[in-house]
Amino acid sequence: MDRELNIIRVHLYQMKKAFTVAKILNCCGKDMSNKYGLHHWDNPMIKSCVIVFLCLLKNQIYLVLDAGTSVATFQIKVLDDVLFFEKLAVAPNVSGKGYGSYCMKLIEKRAIKLGLKKVRMEVYDQSEHAIDFYKHKGYSQVGETGTLKYTDLVMEKAVGV
Repeated sequence: MDRELNIIRVHLYQMKKAFTVAKILNCCGKDMSNKYGLHHWDNPMIKSCVIVFLCLLKNQIYLVLDAGTSVATFQIKVLDDVLFFEKLAVAPNVSGKGYGSYCMKLIEKRAIKLGLKKVRMEVYDQSEHAIDFYKHKGYSQVGETGTLKYTDLVMEKAVGV
């Protein structure tokens, strides 16, 4: 990505922007279900909205726009001495065009700016395409964690060292 994109932080009172984030997550869930048979994000739209509004209470949520069009979203929070990110999603109609990599660079730069040495996230253990993407970006598995239905790999990368 050789151009700067517009990055907007979404706040609790910005219902329309929060709905846009939910729409991207929902479309990604449907896309992963259709392409890979993965159903961990395949939710009804109302559930995607509820998830986003709950996440607004604990995370900083960002919306990425290219020429005014919403193309991606991600969420970050500081946990101890690590920048944790989750729900990185690129709209399926623009997937593969560098937006995910752009978001990863932003996340890592933010960690460095905050004086943090590591970036960490969790990824569904069956999501091979996502695992490969993160490995290609220098992330390695440091553990596992479970949810009610799924097992996630904990992946991490040292930054700013």
